[in-house]
Amino acid sequence: MNNQNRLYIVKVGDTLSKIAQTHGISVAELQKINKLANPDLVLVGQRIYLKHPPPAGIRTLFLDRDRNPIQGLRYRFDIDGQHTHGITGSNGCTNAMFAESFQSRIEIWVERLDGRWKRITSVMPSQDNKLVTLISAHIAVEARTEAHPIAADNKTVDTKLRDKPIFNGAAKPSSLHANVKPGMKVISTTTSTGVLPLAVVTGEVPELEDFLDPYIGGDLQIHDIESGAKELKCEAGLIYAIAKQESAHSSFFSHGNRMLPTILFERHQFKQRTQPKGSATSPFESSHPDVCGPAYRRALKTKQGWIDSRTKSAIPESEVYGRGGIFQYKHLLKAYRLAAEPALESCSWGKFQVMGSNYRAAGFSDVRSFAKAMSRSEAEHMKAFLQFAKQKKLLLEGLRTRDFTKIAEGHNGRAWRTINPEYAANLKKFYEEYTSKT
Repeated sequence: MNNQNRLYIVKVGDTLSKIAQTHGISVAELQKINKLANPDLVLVGQRIYLKHPPPAGIRTLFLDRDRNPIQGLRYRFDIDGQHTHGITGSNGCTNAMFAESFQSRIEIWVERLDGRWKRITSVMPSQDNKLVTLISAHIAVEARTEAHPIAADNKTVDTKLRDKPIFNGAAKPSSLHANVKPGMKVISTTTSTGVLPLAVVTGEVPELEDFLDPYIGGDLQIHDIESGAKELKCEAGLIYAIAKQESAHSSFFSHGNRMLPTILFERHQFKQRTQPKGSATSPFESSHPDVCGPAYRRALKTKQGWIDSRTKSAIPESEVYGRGGIFQYKHLLKAYRLAAEPALESCSWGKFQVMGSNYRAAGFSDVRSFAKAMSRSEAEHMKAFLQFAKQKKLLLEGLRTRDFTKIAEGHNGRAWRTINPEYAANLKKFYEEYTSKT
């Protein structure tokens, strides 16, 4: 089938209903093929596929510096000599863009405030219509300027008058619900004098204190590891090996004036934990694909981009775990605004990277208590791991028989090889490293 019979370019006066009627297809089918959320919104120059398009394409997600979706952004895709325009939705996503060839290069442009276009990047399409996430260096806020008022004597009010920015650090965020839209909110008001217009910017951003306690400190020592090994009736080198594999660099990191526990946010876990009963999808999968969807992939950063550690193939940045530290908390906080407990359960925490979903096995009644304990010290990490290991039969058996494969599966599940095929070999290496020193 050639492109002419498959593709229609929207013209002035077209509606989706008119296009459907002309080509003998239903509006619902056109929506499904083109992944159109709003059947009443089509733009001149937009590509409408009349039959299922070839499997080469992309979608783009635009986020601001705080990883909030940028809504209402005018974008343009340039491909094969044609321009396709669109406006991002409330989730910051573009419509899907399809190409006739995997060799085609899709250029992504955005419209500046002055109407000029800025080229952002160019990408190659993929078979699974990959999601390309683009993160701005700025925070997006929608507000408007107001005319300066006129005083009683018909003179313009002094515009040099300024109110000091107000920040109430003691204020707690309002209750969070799944229908709260991420991003900043702008409230139009006036200065304290009641004369000059003022835009107050607020946001539904949860504070870390919602689920973290202050850091107490204290690193694990050799005698702590040996004491834990006696409790589990295993060799100390095996506990050391797991800790080094899971948090080789550090179990805490410094951010501003506080210490935070190391975490890893798992997108696929958040998807699973927010799926309604009997459903294979989460309500956040289409609206927030950067934090809800298939598993992230481990990758290496090269000059050419991200390379999958297992397949050695090029993958987009939106599909990788990304950096550690505060980067992982940006994922967590965004998911937390959507569904708090599932978000905390979707992270692995601390020195042994125990999943939040295992909070009961780790000896806690709820996931918040677990997260708070993980934020206090490495001693809490050890206590949680010991309880967790006692509840995981395969892990405990592997520890007591020095079976690195069983330890890998007991700690990470049956799919551990797809996550990190070198996990068991690394445990053996770190175990031998420990025994050579003692």
